Amino acid sequence: MILNHLVLKNFRNHSETDLYFDSKLVFFVGDNGEGKTNIIEAIGMFSTLKSFRECSDNDILQWGQPYYYMKSEFSSSMGEKVMEIGYQKEEGIKKKLKLNGNQITKRTDLVGELKCVIFSPSDLKIVEGGPAERRRFLDRFLSLIDKKYFISLLEYNKVLKHRNALLKDKNCNPKEIVPWNNLLLEKGMFIKEKRELVLNQVKNIFKEYLFQLSGKKDDLDLVYKPNVVGPDDFHTKLNQKLDYDRKVGFTTVGIHRDVIYIGDKNRDITEFGSQGQKRSVAISLRTAEFKYMQSYLQDDPILLVDDVIRELDIKRRRHFIELVGDCGQAFFTTTDLDGISDYIGNLKVDKQVYLVKDGKVENG
Repeated sequence: MILNHLVLKNFRNHSETDLYFDSKLVFFVGDNGEGKTNIIEAIGMFSTLKSFRECSDNDILQWGQPYYYMKSEFSSSMGEKVMEIGYQKEEGIKKKLKLNGNQITKRTDLVGELKCVIFSPSDLKIVEGGPAERRRFLDRFLSLIDKKYFISLLEYNKVLKHRNALLKDKNCNPKEIVPWNNLLLEKGMFIKEKRELVLNQVKNIFKEYLFQLSGKKDDLDLVYKPNVVGPDDFHTKLNQKLDYDRKVGFTTVGIHRDVIYIGDKNRDITEFGSQGQKRSVAISLRTAEFKYMQSYLQDDPILLVDDVIRELDIKRRRHFIELVGDCGQAFFTTTDLDGISDYIGNLKVDKQVYLVKDGKVENG
């Protein structure tokens, strides 16, 4: 995939940014707080319609402005496309989406049109955070490549919300919960089976790259541990836990309680990993995501690398450069090119450098 054109209006500190890209490798260079990451954030939003910073549209909207607008023009193996995202702060007006000039009402029709893999310092949350962070990592990239998975996940969460509301209602007849149990089971089993299948394939890529990054020292496993093993088990546990669920007011059984384990035979990495090990695990997870998507799609996702490479040692920098050589296009943010140019210079690809200051972008 190749991003050719990006337009931002009132997006964070970017009042009017209009950029054309004609290179495989693009650098955004500037001091912290000048707006480099905002550009990476915007590109990533065309992939998932959400910010990787996990913030609201009002947070993204430039202070004092009534709306923001974004446009991307990109090409892939499926041809050239134009995507537009608009948001207006007025009450009752929602986010507006367009693809090739046509208004899109369902975000499920747009998520994954542009596919990106984002490397950022916040990736450490996948490693250090709880089960929810690891599920979120897996769900995000599965939703980009499998529309049925994304729709099932949205439907599962809606069913879960309805069931939880009934559990909180002290006057609810237990029989009213039965239909929601059946829906939860139906959607949940599809999600569970897909997670299990993909993670079993992804873990081999993960283990290979982690082994390389650690100098053949870290041989950690990536294991999917579902909360329920099958339909019968799910059905039985929902019934067994009903009284307890009504007591606590939420559903304690289901795929929303799944665990992804990263570690050795005895311990998860959160119990023993150094910062260097955790960083290697985070990079290896993102690399596995990229490689799996690349193989599954028979197309190259766009790489977005947000201020990561300067924090890495020589070995991990080389890994990134090898990854860049294998992608369709990569965007980097950095405070300067010192320590990067030597590695990038070995790549025989076109490069663009933009200088970013106070939300304004100029050729470097």
